Amino acid sequence: MHRSPCLIVERGYPYEGGTPLPLEAGSTLLGRRDEQWEPHIAFDNVYISRKQAEIRRENGEYTVTDLDSKHGTALNGHPLTPFRPAALRISDRIDLARGMVVLTFSPFRLDETMDFAPLIPQPFVQSGEYALDPVRQSVQVGDEAYPLSDKEYRCLELLVGKEQQFVPRDEIIRHVWPERADAPDASTVSAEEVHSLLYRIRKKTNQRLHIESIRGKGFILQDLAARTEPAKSASSPVGEG
Repeated sequence: MHRSPCLIVERGYPYEGGTPLPLEAGSTLLGRRDEQWEPHIAFDNVYISRKQAEIRRENGEYTVTDLDSKHGTALNGHPLTPFRPAALRISDRIDLARGMVVLTFSPFRLDETMDFAPLIPQPFVQSGEYALDPVRQSVQVGDEAYPLSDKEYRCLELLVGKEQQFVPRDEIIRHVWPERADAPDASTVSAEEVHSLLYRIRKKTNQRLHIESIRGKGFILQDLAARTEPAKSASSPVGEG
């Protein structure tokens, strides 16, 4: 059965969340329209460049390329080098202009009728203990699925991508609050906001994710299989780092 690949909108005006955007057969240009230019997929956002990025299909494989956009394009949280294609895999997340637009790559459209196949991409599995689902915006730990807010999901996505590695607080701020990362001091994200976000993630997942705080510096998502002690109580959202 022929499947129509698409990008699923998580955030990106004028589209609603969950909207599938079909990809062209060869090349699909993403950007901002104006009187002289109309990309294949256009977003109404002043931070998006006219020619922001390109999705290309060659020999049955898909790539994403940043077209030297002003505010950049990232794949799964990693900034792309302009004009250097990066391979796309199922459920990969594409951020345009530091998260002003967020898209998920899917090898088939959600509104297609499938023969006993999932209607959404399979979750991105980072560990045998848990999985992230970018479409439902949730994390599954064992047999339980926990829905998250947009910022909670973005934070956990970054930590999962760097499991058992130290993630500085500034990197979390850039990934979760891209609109405020370079703002004047009066608008920057406080340590309390970051700790409150991590507190909510721990609480929503019933303390089943071990996110270690490195005081005043950042966080580490530990391997669940290595845990030997129950998680600490989530009695306070601040004061852990």
